Amino acid sequence: MSVTLDDVAKKAGVSPKTVSRAVNGEKGISEATRQEILRIVEEMDYVPHTQAQNLASGKTHSIALHYPLSSPKLLSERLEMNFVTGIAEGAAQANYYFTLFTGDLDPRELTRICRASIADGLILMQVSLDDWRVETLNKLHFPFVMIGRCQDNENLDYIDFDFENAVVQAYAHLVELGHEKIGFFTYPASWHKANLGPAIRSHLGFQAAVSEFNLEPIYYESSLAVEGSRACIKAAIEEHPQMTAIVAVHNSVAVGAINAVQSLGKQIPEDYSLVGVALGRESDLIIPPLTSIPWEGDEIGEMAARILIDKLNTKKPKITHILLPPKMEVRKSTRPRELRR
Repeated sequence: MSVTLDDVAKKAGVSPKTVSRAVNGEKGISEATRQEILRIVEEMDYVPHTQAQNLASGKTHSIALHYPLSSPKLLSERLEMNFVTGIAEGAAQANYYFTLFTGDLDPRELTRICRASIADGLILMQVSLDDWRVETLNKLHFPFVMIGRCQDNENLDYIDFDFENAVVQAYAHLVELGHEKIGFFTYPASWHKANLGPAIRSHLGFQAAVSEFNLEPIYYESSLAVEGSRACIKAAIEEHPQMTAIVAVHNSVAVGAINAVQSLGKQIPEDYSLVGVALGRESDLIIPPLTSIPWEGDEIGEMAARILIDKLNTKKPKITHILLPPKMEVRKSTRPRELRR
């Protein structure tokens, strides 16, 4: 039979409340009493009942992620899965549980989740510029952090990637190499229609780049499936035979670009230079290793979990705005235009 809190209290000659304070590191007892209770706890091999403690405190000691997937297959992509594992790791480091929601929700369902004490706070992904979840959570006074950001982020906590400047940086690299006809392949049209931040901000970066470098605007919204992006990019190459370089947003679009070029009997970088934007760390495993501007899902997920948990455990938390700057990593998928064969 397992040892209970009352058993420890009886042996220590103190109240159960005093034992609870000692075990949880709370104030209100002397250090000598605390150490004696902890000695008895170890001697009796007492394990606190975490669920009962959580119920008593009104906290679940758990955080949740709402990641509404446009396709169930998307979570199999390493880039997307890295965010999930990063959040799970951040939660584990703080001894928090982690729950994942991937389905579409409406305000009523989100309210039910918040009031059902499933989690103490939420992390939001696939954030739109006018995300309805933000308004709902604010009305409920429910703690949350966004991976992504809205149009108006006053009093909102977020961590996001600077997509606009990342795209401009990708173009600057290719222009410096002498490329003048550059194709841009980005998130699906459905993402743009849904006002999702990555799609909107990538498009703004594209517009800024073609304006700054006085380039022909070659713009395509692509499927995130490798086969779909391959077909899109192959058609674009045939439509724009003078194109010598490609900017691809997302891992699978970059792989689709390589497949499209190879299907036409060409190679990267001998015939087309390729820069990947917002790629995971796996870009150096692709052949050829990609010149890319990464955004590390695991690190960002872990940071988001840490921000949320700090928010939950601070009486007057400060608003956190983190916009990660793009950092170009030049590998072997780009070369000067004059060296094209």
